[in-house]
Amino acid sequence: MLRSLVGSEMCIRDRDDAPAMACTFSPNDGLTGCAITDVEIEPVPLASIVGSVVCFPSWALSFFCLEPKEEAAVLHCGKLTSMEKQPGCHCRSPCGILVNKISTKQRVDDLPTQKVADGNGNPVMVSAVLNYRVSDSKRALMNVQNVHTFVSTNAQATLKQTVGRYSYDQLKSVAETVNEEMRTTLQSLVQCAGIEVNSIRLNDLSYAPEVAASMLKIQQARALIQARELIVEGAVRISQDAVLRLEESDAVQLDAATKAKIVTNILTVTCGESNAVPTVSLQT
Repeated sequence: MLRSLVGSEMCIRDRDDAPAMACTFSPNDGLTGCAITDVEIEPVPLASIVGSVVCFPSWALSFFCLEPKEEAAVLHCGKLTSMEKQPGCHCRSPCGILVNKISTKQRVDDLPTQKVADGNGNPVMVSAVLNYRVSDSKRALMNVQNVHTFVSTNAQATLKQTVGRYSYDQLKSVAETVNEEMRTTLQSLVQCAGIEVNSIRLNDLSYAPEVAASMLKIQQARALIQARELIVEGAVRISQDAVLRLEESDAVQLDAATKAKIVTNILTVTCGESNAVPTVSLQT
């Protein structure tokens, strides 16, 4: 295995004549993964031309058709000789021909639900919906073995890594930020396969069954505390307003003990969970 470092690129080869796998670290290309060297289009080999002339009847098998939003890579004797992008019928030298087709239509991939530890270490069940399309058919056909498997596998890895950096509450509150981060990360990984990622969005998010009951109690406790704080804040404001209005009306004279009693009664009635029962003091 040979390793060479030139400028901002490191190329790894198993042997001298093998194609290089270039890991580019330049900030201008937007890639964070390995960028496979693109396959160049070459002329049709002479052997294919001669074989097609000799075997003239084989021309009947040289026709192929493309549908709208479908492209094809034409190979002769293992060499890429042309890329066909126009719909309709096409004819190429038949000897040693191989036609690989791929659709450029928009695709939707439902990433399966998987268990991931969030930023706090709590296991959560998460899934996502991925929208993408093939933007460079030559890269999609020649740079990876199965482009859709390649995209799906990288999307699942991106989902795990991104979710692991946020807590459950953050995933709920800043979902759009998380979605954009996942899209940007995935785009850099699948760029070498000629894929354009339109969106990847969290679809289902919940705690794992083994911790769901405990986390539900925590959420209920937080909600109860927030509700109590709101009730107490309102009760204090009501008590202050009641005492202030009684003093301003000059209808009654209030001493400190009376004010404290009024405030206590109002707080008791407002903050209590059960209905208030009025009590009248009878004095002789």
